[in-house]
Amino acid sequence: MTKARGAQLRKKIVSASQKKALVSKKLSKKRFKASSGRYAHVAVLDANTASFGSDLLEVFRENVAKARKENMRLFGSPDRAPKSN
Repeated sequence: MTKARGAQLRKKIVSASQKKALVSKKLSKKRFKASSGRYAHVAVLDANTASFGSDLLEVFRENVAKARKENMRLFGSPDRAPKSN
């Protein structure tokens, strides 16, 4: 017999001034020319800011959305390539 274990999450209480500091303005993005000759856009994150976690999450979400869009274009499925027999 196995026991199911669940994690108990605690909600962190954040004051209004802390929320204001955590809310990211707009991510700073830089444009540069890659070695292939095409232009690329890169998000610039500062690890010493209070909003680093939320900024990193935002960049991750953008990357996942971009990858899903590309997979949909190539394979017709947003999550993975179809299995070949």
